[in-house]
Amino acid sequence: MPVTRIADEFSDFEIDGEVVAGPVSTRGRSRPRWFEAALYRKADGSYVLHVVNYSVVWHLDEHADSHVNRPEDTPRSQLPPGAVYCGSLSARPGRPQCPPAGRGGPPGAGPVVVTELPQHKMSRHPDVPALVREMMTARRPDGSVSVALSGPMRDLLREAERNDPAFEGATRTVISM
Repeated sequence: MPVTRIADEFSDFEIDGEVVAGPVSTRGRSRPRWFEAALYRKADGSYVLHVVNYSVVWHLDEHADSHVNRPEDTPRSQLPPGAVYCGSLSARPGRPQCPPAGRGGPPGAGPVVVTELPQHKMSRHPDVPALVREMMTARRPDGSVSVALSGPMRDLLREAERNDPAFEGATRTVISM
């Protein structure tokens, strides 16, 4: 089986498996944050789901510690195309953010700002039902759980269904309560 190596800030992930589906992405939706996902089948029949979150949002250093999980100092002159100041985004209840930008731009923005490094999430699942449950389950900070399948994850499952007989009917899941 092929081995895929994914470099992260402090470690490398190695997946010894075949790509079954993906990557799928939400990149083309004019958002400053997006994700990509790919699905791998291992030789033992288990599956690995790799999801990576990306961002072109930048932050003021003095405020970033309150809401940036994977910060990186970046010269303002090296911000990627389409970079967006955090304080210019719509506020979300309960989510800290940098102060709103005024007429002169962001308050106190110096030559170096804070950007967000990609966030990789890997999960291994023994079979297709366990994988589908993981793809459909969203855990909220307040402890509640919701079950839904996003469009990109639905696309990933449909592609897997075309490429792996174990996924036949996987886009229609029964959840026992």
